[in-house]
Amino acid sequence: MAFVRLVLLFAATLVASGCGGGGGGGKDPPPPLPAGTVAMAAATYSVAQDVGLLTVTVNRANGSRDGSVSYATANGTALAGTDYTARSGVLTWASGDSAPKTISLPISNVTPNASDLAFSVTLSNPTNDLKLGAPVSATVNITAGVTTVGGAVSVRGNRLIDAAGNVLQLRGVSFSGFEFVAIGGWSPSDPSGGQAGQPNGPRWSALKAWHANTVRFTLNETSWLGLTCVDTDGVTRLGDPGGNYRSAITTQVQEATAAGLYVILELHWAAPGTRCPMVQTQMANMDHSIAFWTSVATDFKGNSSVIFSLYNEPFFFGLVSPPNEWSALMTGGTFSYFPATSGTHNYQNITGAWQSAGMQALLDAVRATGATNVVLVGGVEFSNNMSGWLANMPHDPLNQIAAAWHPYPPIQGPTSVAVSSGGSGYTVGDSVTLAKPNTVYAPAVLQVSAVGAGGAVTAASITTAGKYLQIALPAAPVLQGSTSGAGSGASFTLSGWGNLSSTWSMPTNWPAVQALSLRVPIVFAETGEHNGPGTVGAPFLQQLLPFAGANNWSVIGCCWDVFAEQDNVLIKDVDGTPSDGYGKVFLDWMTGVAWQ
Repeated sequence: MAFVRLVLLFAATLVASGCGGGGGGGKDPPPPLPAGTVAMAAATYSVAQDVGLLTVTVNRANGSRDGSVSYATANGTALAGTDYTARSGVLTWASGDSAPKTISLPISNVTPNASDLAFSVTLSNPTNDLKLGAPVSATVNITAGVTTVGGAVSVRGNRLIDAAGNVLQLRGVSFSGFEFVAIGGWSPSDPSGGQAGQPNGPRWSALKAWHANTVRFTLNETSWLGLTCVDTDGVTRLGDPGGNYRSAITTQVQEATAAGLYVILELHWAAPGTRCPMVQTQMANMDHSIAFWTSVATDFKGNSSVIFSLYNEPFFFGLVSPPNEWSALMTGGTFSYFPATSGTHNYQNITGAWQSAGMQALLDAVRATGATNVVLVGGVEFSNNMSGWLANMPHDPLNQIAAAWHPYPPIQGPTSVAVSSGGSGYTVGDSVTLAKPNTVYAPAVLQVSAVGAGGAVTAASITTAGKYLQIALPAAPVLQGSTSGAGSGASFTLSGWGNLSSTWSMPTNWPAVQALSLRVPIVFAETGEHNGPGTVGAPFLQQLLPFAGANNWSVIGCCWDVFAEQDNVLIKDVDGTPSDGYGKVFLDWMTGVAWQ
C-alpha cells in the first residue's frame, strides 16, 4: 500500500510540473515555523505552607512550532509525599502556539513545618528542535508559618496573577445561603442561615484543610439593597429583615481574606419591579441590578482580593428582543415574563415586559465607582454555552475581565428500548431495573409488555428513563439488574437519547473553551456532580479536572453546605468531611492527591 501511494504521488508530481509550460509553476512549501526556546519564568518561587498549591510558569520565546518538553520535581530538604506532591509530565505546544504553560505543585500542610524547606522542578527532553533556555530549573521554597492576609488578584493577558506577579489558579468552593435565607425570612439574626453547619458562614479552618484559596458568596440584590418586595402569594417581604445583610457579607469578606482566601461576590438572584427574587430569573434587570453593583463595588473596591461575578447563570426564555441571545446577554434585552415564587413554593411566570441589564451596563457600573477589581462574565444557557463569548465580550478599559463557565455533567435519558435477549420466566407487567450504568448515575426502569415461549420478554416499555452520563452512553445491550418477578437473563438495547441537561459540558466542546482561554482567563465559577450516600467516584469531574489543571483554569466547586441534596454538595458537616462521590473526588483534586 505504501508503494502504491508513493507511485501515485510521483505521478502527480510529474503532471503538476508539466502544467503551465516551462516545467515549473509549483510553489515551494512554506518554511517551518521557528522552534524557539522554553524556560522557567523564574529561578525561584516561594510559597507559604498553608497556601496548599503553587503554580509554576514555563515561558516560550521566539518560536511557535509544535513541540513539547518534559518536567519533573526532585527532593531537596522538602520530601515528596511528606512536604509536597511529586509531579512529572509533558507540556505540549500545538503548531502556532507560543503561550506560557503552567505546572501545578500541591504543597502539604498536614504537619506544620518548623523551618523553611525546598525542592526543585526541572525541564528536560525538548522535542522538534525546541531548545532549553535559562533557567531550566526552579527552586521552590516552602516557607513555614501561615498566610494571614489575602493578596491582590489581577488579569495579565489570559492569566490571573497574584500580588507577587505569579500565575494564579483559583481552587475553591461556593457557599450558598445569602441568596435565599434573608429574603425567605428564615433567620433574621444570621443571613447565612447556618448552611455550612454553623452560624455566620463557613468554618475557615475546614476550607484551608481542603487547600482552598477562594470562597464564593452568592448574593440577593433585594437583600443587599434593603428593599421591600412582594412574593407570588401576595406576601410583602423585607429583603433584609434583620437589618444586617450588608454587614454580614462585609464580615465574611474580612474573615475570608484574613484566612488567606480570595473572595468572589456574585449577583445570584434578582427580580424586576417589586417582585421578590426568590428564584433565579433570566438575567439581571435595569430596575435594581445597576444600583446593586454600584453599591457592592463601592464597598469593596479597596480590596483587590475580591472578584465581582456580574450574574450567575443567564438564560433567555421569553426573550422578545433582540433576537440574538448573545446580544441580549451583553447589551440587555426585553423579556415577556420572568419566573417567581413564594415561601409556599407557589411558582409562577409573571407576565409583562421587563428590561434586562446587559453585562456591559453592569461592568460599566462597577468601573464608574473607580473599582479596578477583576470581573467575571458568564455565557448563555446558564453560563454553560461559551460559543459566542469572545465575539460579544464587553469592553473593559482596564482589561480586567475573565470568562465564567459553569460545566456540569451532561445527562441523558433513553426514550426507546428494544429487547436484545428475552431471557426466561417473565410475565407481563414485571418491572425490570437495568444494571446501573456506573457507580454514580441511575439506571432505566422498564415494564414488560409482552412475553413469548418460556416467559421470554418480547417487548418492554420505559417507565423511568434513569440518568446516563452523556460521555459514556451504553452502546451494548444492558443486562437486567433486578426485577419484581421471577424472570432472568433478559438484556435490552437503549436508544433515542434525549438531553436532560446541557450538552455544552461535553468533552467535544472543551476545545472551544480552550480556544477562549488563549485570550482571557477561564474560571469554573460553579461545577458539581452526584454525592448521594454510597456514591463512589465522580466520572465527569475525573475527566474534567485534569483537563482544567493542564490548562490552568480556575475551579470553584458548589456547594460548601450541609444540604441533604443528592447532587452538588461537597461536605457532610461543618468540619468539611467530604460527601460521598463528588465531595471525595473534589477534595482529592484540591489537595493534590488525584485527578491533577
